[in-house]
Amino acid sequence: MTHSPGSDPEKLAAALEATGDYRVLRRLQPVRSYHAADGTPTKTAVALDVETTGLESGRDAIIQLALVPFEFAPESGAIYGVGTPLTFLEDPGRPIPAEVVALTGITDADVKGKRIDDAAVERFVGPAALIIAHNARFDRGFMERRMPLFKEKHWACSQQDVPWRGAGSRSGALEFLLMKQCGMFYGAHQADHDCVALIHLLATPLERGALPMQQLLVSARQKSVRIWAEQASFAYKDALRNRRYKWNDGKDGRPKAWYCELRMAGQAAELEWLAENVYGGSIPQLRIDEFDAKSRYSDRG
Repeated sequence: MTHSPGSDPEKLAAALEATGDYRVLRRLQPVRSYHAADGTPTKTAVALDVETTGLESGRDAIIQLALVPFEFAPESGAIYGVGTPLTFLEDPGRPIPAEVVALTGITDADVKGKRIDDAAVERFVGPAALIIAHNARFDRGFMERRMPLFKEKHWACSQQDVPWRGAGSRSGALEFLLMKQCGMFYGAHQADHDCVALIHLLATPLERGALPMQQLLVSARQKSVRIWAEQASFAYKDALRNRRYKWNDGKDGRPKAWYCELRMAGQAAELEWLAENVYGGSIPQLRIDEFDAKSRYSDRG
């Protein structure tokens, strides 16, 4: 595209932003390297995203899978080279719901006869020290059912393992975070684009200078717990909900009870809160499940 003199897009954007009344979003462009190689030891992570026929991993099916490898420094979280996306479409064997077509742009004709190359994915993912997804509980559930390899990998979540609320973001949606933290937009709900956006978000320092990738790594290395508030009186449902507890109906074999998930370091304080606010000063023996990066976000737990 050509521009007439005086209509340089960046100059126009800068002029608008200088008024204080506008914020201009730039289109995200893929970045091949965020830091030049400097001898720092690195490991490989893979950003992963799936598009599916619905939200239930036990019932719905994958229609698109994207994987993007990148190198990172384990201590600083600095991101170095970013690899080429590996993307597949897969025929779910059923019509794609209209709302999914509208969201993703993927049609029945696009996926007809297509299938993920399992061997290629295994070669791609095998060397990775970490799999990262935005809302990893969703993506991991689908991938574990599709390919057993993913049950043995360490996972992290760019939505849950970075304290976005502390950085001033009320929403954890990837599209919103990219706008809020990076001033950028992109073609959301296309798996390869989502992976590129995830990596860029993790590589962009927060306002106070911290790297989201470093915060994600610190969080991923910590053990976490799921505390089940069994036998809690119905009268305390609002207090538990306000405390960010979720309800489980017991149909999955787990307790019919409210539960919360948090890092193990906060377990003692949470049990104290339950004792004081739910159990009348003393607390019964509660079920507490423990997780690490290899088991966290899995449907198996």
